[in-house]
Amino acid sequence: MIPPLTNSEMAAFTNCRRGWYLTYYRCLVRGTHQSLPSIGNMYHHGLEHYYNTGDTEVAEMIRAEGAELLEKYPDEGARILKDVEIAAIMLEGYFEWLEEEGADVGLTLIGAERSVEVPLEGTEFTLRGKIDAQLSRESDGALLQLEHKTTANLTDIPRYAQSAPQFLTYDLLAYIESKMGSGQATDGVILNMAKRVKRTQKATPPFYARHEVRHNVEELRAHFRHVVSIGREIQRVSEALDNGASHQDWCPPSISRNHTFMCSCAPVTAMFDDGSDLEGFLADVYEKFDPYERYQEETT
Repeated sequence: MIPPLTNSEMAAFTNCRRGWYLTYYRCLVRGTHQSLPSIGNMYHHGLEHYYNTGDTEVAEMIRAEGAELLEKYPDEGARILKDVEIAAIMLEGYFEWLEEEGADVGLTLIGAERSVEVPLEGTEFTLRGKIDAQLSRESDGALLQLEHKTTANLTDIPRYAQSAPQFLTYDLLAYIESKMGSGQATDGVILNMAKRVKRTQKATPPFYARHEVRHNVEELRAHFRHVVSIGREIQRVSEALDNGASHQDWCPPSISRNHTFMCSCAPVTAMFDDGSDLEGFLADVYEKFDPYERYQEETT
């Protein structure tokens, strides 16, 4: 059975096949990396809770969860304290910003953190994604995807957002799902951006912003073809590895200045090639995990 295609796996495969091999083919992750959430993870979790329940006391929820992490991972105390406090302050500021700007006025929530899986017609693949929040615009009933992004600034993402595969993929998911069901018009993705700062007196506002990304039908059709092309290449490489081919032949690394903090293979990529006991290190330091687990709940 062919696994569903996801934006995360396609991005890993196109960015660095060695990283894809480690994470998606071998299903390996460094032990503490599987358990310790990042600032972005905690911020997303807080907004998921808010959009599902309407409860704005999420900063305290994040701090309470941070206290539990401290007990479990005392050696990571400094990192946990820092990240939890930044995420909590960002969440507190978000609700102040929502009230001041009225950013959600005129939008009706359909669901938060909802997994969606749709068939790619005429192919052997399905496409799966997890939408941060899906909304309906009250003025015309159009469907919108709200995508939470924590970022160093509020200007970089909008520069490339129109052609970013992630947003094209989520818009394509919504478009196909709507065609299969309600028939409601879809009107793109709203990037819900927040700066990763504590909002001290030295910090420079604004700290929050939204940016709308719309794709026409031709863009979505082209992205459909891109997704299928990547899917077939993933399938071809997976079959070669299943048949005993070496990862050195099929999954070379792709090294760039961003590789050290973007790719899962960065901590061990040299060990693949320098004669080190890679398998011994992976057995000692890495753990098996399911890279598709986050999509399993309530897939529709």
